[in-house]
Amino acid sequence: MFGGSSLSLHKDPKGLDQRSLEIAGELSSIPAGEPVLVVSHLDADGITSGSIIAAALIRSGAAPHIRIVKQLDEAALGGILPIKARHVIFTDLGTGQKGLLRSFGSEDRRLFVIDHHQPTPGAQGQETDSGIIELNPHLFGFDGSTEISAAGTAFLVAKKMSSENSSLAPLAIVGALGDMQDKGDRSSLIGLNASIADEAQKSGQVAIVKGLKLYGFESRPLVKCLEYTLNPYLPGLSGDEGACFKFLKDAGVDPRKPDGSWRSISDLSTEEIRQVTNALIKYLISQGLSSQDAESVVGVVYSIKSETVDSPLRDAREYSSSINACGRLGRYGLGIALCFGDRSGALSELKELLLEYRKTIAGYLKWLERNQSAVRMMNSIQVILAGSNIDDRMIGTIISIAFSMKPFTRSKPIFGLSNAEGVVKVSARGTTELVRRGLDLGSAVREASERVGGTGGGHNIAAGGQIPIGKEEEFISIADGIVTKMIGEVRL
Repeated sequence: MFGGSSLSLHKDPKGLDQRSLEIAGELSSIPAGEPVLVVSHLDADGITSGSIIAAALIRSGAAPHIRIVKQLDEAALGGILPIKARHVIFTDLGTGQKGLLRSFGSEDRRLFVIDHHQPTPGAQGQETDSGIIELNPHLFGFDGSTEISAAGTAFLVAKKMSSENSSLAPLAIVGALGDMQDKGDRSSLIGLNASIADEAQKSGQVAIVKGLKLYGFESRPLVKCLEYTLNPYLPGLSGDEGACFKFLKDAGVDPRKPDGSWRSISDLSTEEIRQVTNALIKYLISQGLSSQDAESVVGVVYSIKSETVDSPLRDAREYSSSINACGRLGRYGLGIALCFGDRSGALSELKELLLEYRKTIAGYLKWLERNQSAVRMMNSIQVILAGSNIDDRMIGTIISIAFSMKPFTRSKPIFGLSNAEGVVKVSARGTTELVRRGLDLGSAVREASERVGGTGGGHNIAAGGQIPIGKEEEFISIADGIVTKMIGEVRL
């Protein structure tokens, strides 16, 4: 059972389906009330994937305990080692750490890895003598960076455990959007993610429409939609209510109703929506964005129909941003509670947390705008040397937003380096176009990190790692050389 071969060159949906079924069978057979440990990553995809598996386990009668970690290393494993559980499930991590996990496994402990990151070269993905059982779409020819996230992979298992778990599809969509896998036409989901979304739409759980990809598009006043939108970053508008108010007035759309209250998108006519859309695209082009990037503010919107219209969880992108905020600010329990359906106390806490999260990001972006000396433009990469000025849990979020800011370009991947506990955290982000040209950040970060005594890995479009303090310059030089071989020197 669980036999496997080397990485598939062709898609093997039957193999993926069979592996999901086998793992689902094992998890479903766990005796009622038995404790199970679920270990997951702190971002939106990690928290949703962990919650999907935990919810499925609860429905099957087991007693899961979720532990969220910043990264899977010896310190993290040391922290969970005392937890007594015969079954341990790692979601959204583990593929790149199987060597470490082998020392954690034993005859009395069954280890499962449900992940979507690129396997290390030579990975097999089969059951090992230490009992590691892995489900990873890459092993069956599917691209885990664009076609399915960890949440989607976890959903495949959950759905095999019980048809009742089809209700968890919205969480799979939230996880995919949290990992920015909306790489299809007009920012739609593709591959297995699209199949999950279509299934959720047919069952009445999700509505899929085209609209402005602004924060809280359905639930917030239009002025606040513009002000609160940080990804994509709207230069001169994000974080500035006054500028957003003026922008709408200049576009010929009154932001207020006759009674003085704010207007939301539902209060606008079709012509007014067109005016706002056209004005926003023209404005972004005037701020230096390409027409393609400016037009990306219009795209496919995934609305979760069970959430109220005024909820920050109605729009699946806003939902993912909310769960990501919980993880980045260390409020893991709150994120899990929201995924489990708490819409009373947890929702009130979330609204306060989101204010803190937006202020935190806005502060980091202002620091970046004022400290251009922290930006290094290399032959083929651009680097933010944040030091201790940006929390290492937030550096990935900041470099993702930076693609929409000056002086950054989408022609080169962005690397962010931020001080963590005794190490330097590395995050790297690319674009779909760069990947088409040959970029593989997972491979680049892994090689550059290992050459300076660190570790790393991830996807072709997004990766992370950690390196020793004092090795930043050497790492940057090596990474630049590796990326140059992949995509060539970029001249602007």
